[in-house]
Amino acid sequence: MVVLITGGAGYIGSQLIRDLSVTPGFEDRTIRVLDSMLRERYVSIMDLPREGRFEFLEGDIRNEGDLKKAFVDVDMVVDLAGITNAPLSFERKELTFDVNVNGGRKVVEHAVRADVEKYVYSSTASVYGPTKGVVDEEYSCKPISPYGESKLQGEKACLDASKLHGLDATVLRLGTVFGYSIGMRFDTVVDRFTYLACIGMPLTVWESAQNEKRPYLHVQDSVNALIYSLTKSGMKGQIFNVIGENASMNRITSVITREVPAARVIITPTPNLNQVSYELDGSKIERHGFKPNHTLEEGVKEIVDKFRVLLRRKASSDTVKAVASVPISDG
Repeated sequence: MVVLITGGAGYIGSQLIRDLSVTPGFEDRTIRVLDSMLRERYVSIMDLPREGRFEFLEGDIRNEGDLKKAFVDVDMVVDLAGITNAPLSFERKELTFDVNVNGGRKVVEHAVRADVEKYVYSSTASVYGPTKGVVDEEYSCKPISPYGESKLQGEKACLDASKLHGLDATVLRLGTVFGYSIGMRFDTVVDRFTYLACIGMPLTVWESAQNEKRPYLHVQDSVNALIYSLTKSGMKGQIFNVIGENASMNRITSVITREVPAARVIITPTPNLNQVSYELDGSKIERHGFKPNHTLEEGVKEIVDKFRVLLRRKASSDTVKAVASVPISDG
């Protein structure tokens, strides 16, 4: 029997495939990774646990031939594939919808044909858009980015397949992920700011964004939630928020400066066009039986430990300018 992980070489997937291989009940299952390697994270499939049974296919979820190969003997699917950077999705709108919507629908269609036992779709808190107060899964989503809209349409494909074809599909709306995995990405705010602090660059925070909150989730908790959803019943056709903490920028920078005392925080009056404040209620999945248990402090410390040797170095002003210009995602 085969568990297919689309996007399995990514930030979350690189840790998921390792943990899944040693999860009780999965020892004899083949873990098959399908990834386009768009970000060239080849390190993600190096030094995999010897106990695991792994297969890797370099392919695209939009390609019927690639999916046909990927779905041979598959009985479980975790769909992590997709374009995930919200700010850049405005520049790459067509690609974002092609991969996340068209590609996502193809994965669902193949899962229905294969009559898989379980299907878990990794969505995002970015589907919500602006909110008032703390909102749950019943909130009427109004995403403001092509990324958020594309993931909302991806959710619909899963839930429609569950209603029409009986697919045992679960949708997890993950908070913005942070913390260390071998398939690291540094375009999300906690990871990016921690990296900048470690190499001596300032942390620039928009004045209007200091107290605005967003939902965050440690990468290990995201992996644990995906495995939980694969192994537990009573989640069919449902959406679950998965968040560790609704945190403000002040909260994030305070955690980073405690770990890196020399870090400089600069408050600027320049408006942040990507900043939307929203808080999510994660109690639904907690009532079901899963509770995130990794903190913001843990995630920051993990990344600082990886860069510890660089803490005393100073970056040139040219490097500061180049790195600070990278768009920060909320995906």
